Amino acid sequence: MSSSDQTIFAKRQEPEESRPGDKRQEFSRDRARVIHSAGFRRLQGKTQVMGVGEGDFHRTRLTHSVECAQIGYGLLEHVPGKERSSDVDAEIEAWLPSRDLLEAACLAHDLGHPPFGHGGERALHAKMRDHGGFEGNGQTLRILTRLEKHRQQGKGLNPTRRLVLAILKYPVPYGSFDLSKHDPDPPKCFFDEEKEIVDWAMEPFHDSERHQLKHRDPDKDRPIFHTLDCSIMELADDIAYGIHDLEDIAGRQLVPPDEFREAVVSAFDKVGGSVGAGDSLLTGKGIADSFSNGAFERKPAVSRLVNHFITAARIERVQRFMHPLLAHKVDLPDAERELLGALKKVSYSLVVKRAHVQQLERRGQRVVANLYDAFMDDPKAFIPTSSLEDLRATGAPTERVVCDYVAGMTDRYAEMVYHRFFTPGFGSSGDEI
Repeated sequence: MSSSDQTIFAKRQEPEESRPGDKRQEFSRDRARVIHSAGFRRLQGKTQVMGVGEGDFHRTRLTHSVECAQIGYGLLEHVPGKERSSDVDAEIEAWLPSRDLLEAACLAHDLGHPPFGHGGERALHAKMRDHGGFEGNGQTLRILTRLEKHRQQGKGLNPTRRLVLAILKYPVPYGSFDLSKHDPDPPKCFFDEEKEIVDWAMEPFHDSERHQLKHRDPDKDRPIFHTLDCSIMELADDIAYGIHDLEDIAGRQLVPPDEFREAVVSAFDKVGGSVGAGDSLLTGKGIADSFSNGAFERKPAVSRLVNHFITAARIERVQRFMHPLLAHKVDLPDAERELLGALKKVSYSLVVKRAHVQQLERRGQRVVANLYDAFMDDPKAFIPTSSLEDLRATGAPTERVVCDYVAGMTDRYAEMVYHRFFTPGFGSSGDEI
């Protein structure tokens, strides 16, 4: 398949005419629509790992998404390299995403996260388990293609086909999973309501390839294939999460220095204690010391670690597929992939699993669950009329409408509405809702 076949991926489900004088490419429009969307702005008020009200230093979903986009661009600049040794390499380079497309995907990848992080996700899934489920990545697709306001109610941002595929990490519908294998976490999926959109996005692929995309890891029961663009976005997300959360922990001194150092050294021990031949900094001890010795040492260490992962990335062949967008992915060598996985677990073990954080997560789950129940009692009475009309324009049943409304809240807004419902003496008729 030649690069001339790429135009179909720049099409939108609802055809649009460009405004007079607008010379931008379609993916540039995608990026602009994401940046100016309400869902993107709300990410500033949504938990990444630590709550948004705990301080001004650490990441929120918004700053994480911006950093993800920057790392994604770094990966795009690095692969496949300047020299091409074969026609296959030329084909890969022709199909690499534009910077606008990749940044649009990275900036949009967390739009579907509800208030209070994964605790909020589990709470909504528990309520929606028998009504189509809830999962953050599936909600991202729903926001982009149905919920956001742009030109036409119920059509979302009307993204290009290639942007839909770039954020579709798990191209398997909710209804195909055995839910007993996934409680309390939802399966990694898209919602059955979006099947029409996913089918449209996958039209350029052969029937056999669409079938292969449904293949799952038998141990985790999780889809394992997606597009080249999505693989770059996912790797950028992993690098940002794995390294920047460590910076937040060290910068806020959330754990004793010895405990932090031990955890980081242990992560590096999984790959023999170091990566990057000849670089004395890229050892467990070197990184742990630099992260603990103040911002002037920590920042260069963060940059060098990010740089190492970016420059280690490579394009790999995915043997099951023929289409260039499916037959290639960007990934790390085994040692770097194992190290990055271990670093991601450090923040989980040092912060997320601590009792006081678990208490806050439980509180967030309770807020989300109680809000869902309260709105379900009488959606017409409790959800503002304009919001209710917009959500009903998707044609979704009441359970999904209420779920969409709660999932779109920021942490602070969810807490405020919760208090209006359940805390005596809180709120007034003049509050902004």
